[in-house]
Amino acid sequence: MKKVLAVLAFLAIVASPAFAAIQNVKVSGDIDSTYLNRNHFGLGVKAAGFPSQEQGLVKQSVFFTQTRLRIDADLSDNVSTTVGLINERAWNAEGNNDTNVDLYLASATFREFLYSPLSITVGRQVFAYGNGLILGDGGVNNVSSGNFQNIANDFTKRTAYDGIKAILDYKPLTLDLIYFKNNQRIVTGALDAGVKSSSDVYGLNANYQLGDASNTVVEGYLFSRVNGDNNLATATDKKDTLYVPGLRVSTNPIKGLNVQAEGAWQVGNKVVNAGTTTEEAEKRGAFAGQLMTSYALPIEEKYKPSVNASYTYVSGDKNGGATYASDRVKSAKVYRSWDVFNEAQGSGTIYNSLFNLTNMSIVAAGGQITPLEDVTTSVLWSGLWLNNKTTGANPLALLQPDGSTLPTLATTGRKDLGNEYDVNVNYAYTEDVTFGLSLGWFVPGKTFGGANDTTASQAVAHVLVNF
Repeated sequence: MKKVLAVLAFLAIVASPAFAAIQNVKVSGDIDSTYLNRNHFGLGVKAAGFPSQEQGLVKQSVFFTQTRLRIDADLSDNVSTTVGLINERAWNAEGNNDTNVDLYLASATFREFLYSPLSITVGRQVFAYGNGLILGDGGVNNVSSGNFQNIANDFTKRTAYDGIKAILDYKPLTLDLIYFKNNQRIVTGALDAGVKSSSDVYGLNANYQLGDASNTVVEGYLFSRVNGDNNLATATDKKDTLYVPGLRVSTNPIKGLNVQAEGAWQVGNKVVNAGTTTEEAEKRGAFAGQLMTSYALPIEEKYKPSVNASYTYVSGDKNGGATYASDRVKSAKVYRSWDVFNEAQGSGTIYNSLFNLTNMSIVAAGGQITPLEDVTTSVLWSGLWLNNKTTGANPLALLQPDGSTLPTLATTGRKDLGNEYDVNVNYAYTEDVTFGLSLGWFVPGKTFGGANDTTASQAVAHVLVNF
């Protein structure tokens, strides 16, 4: 016992300088427990040869809990660290992949690095800009690489990447320079030695606050993604590159009214039919545009009524799946389908789980009100249309919450994709505890034939505790 006490005393003496170097430590986090019920996410399409067997997610009823723990430590006035841990799992899922705790954040920040306007953050962190049309929290928000990839991809909170962010603060201008790994292949043998299959993202974001009475903000950016060779068998595979310049403006012309507009372009090379004898690197030529507005109505202010509307356009390609060698039309030389990049829009909706944000026009309108103290209700309608009709060279992918894609769809060649209706109620029980209920219905449009025109629905109830 004396030896144990002596060892502990020695460790305390050795460790004491390290503890003394920490000026401040903050522990925070959240626990989000959810019940999720989903029905007919395959929109009723039947399996080939089995007219009574519905494909896709027919019915889902699951409880799950997402837990995050975050520790922020200030080592000095200019040096701080952040470590975040996360666990996401369905109830009573006790496998190693369910009960393990993953690293969510792990970064160090150096302020006034080299000179005062410059701050650098290195390590695992969140990269998000604007409204998430291009770059949101941790990649496409209907894809998960963690425990939720077989449950509900679009609910994951694993939203961080390993990278570097440099911020130059020249108020009213702020420049962000970023780099992170989208994907990293680990070299495991001789076969891998010549393979460059990493996916790297680079970016520059410039935010300028005009300082006028309307609090106008202008944000310009250039993001890029460079994918290496993913095919081990073919040494001549082409490289996929994506460059996205864009501009976003936000202004408040009158009290309570916010208006935003954003436009972005995509250039570079798109690899079509990768790893095959007909592989081609087509020139990209895609466009996305978005208008958003919200207005806090100046009536019955105790109810805090507000309305909102938006229009989103992301271009498509009528023969995006064809190569020029197989379809010798001029348009086959240019790939015009919008690449989803790392978007984070439409969170919580059914259509976000079912469709990628490409070849689509989305009109949305809704409202919010506080009918009782601490209770907020909102409604949202979203109408979706295809920009290019579904064809063999331009197929429509119907995604599923478990990460799979339905192989066949009964499409008609029409552009009316469908309408979604969502109702949300939130109750702020205390400052740190919120109860929420969300109901949604997606009604397929005329794009779908009678074989898959079943309404998809979902109900989400959760309690969120922040600490």
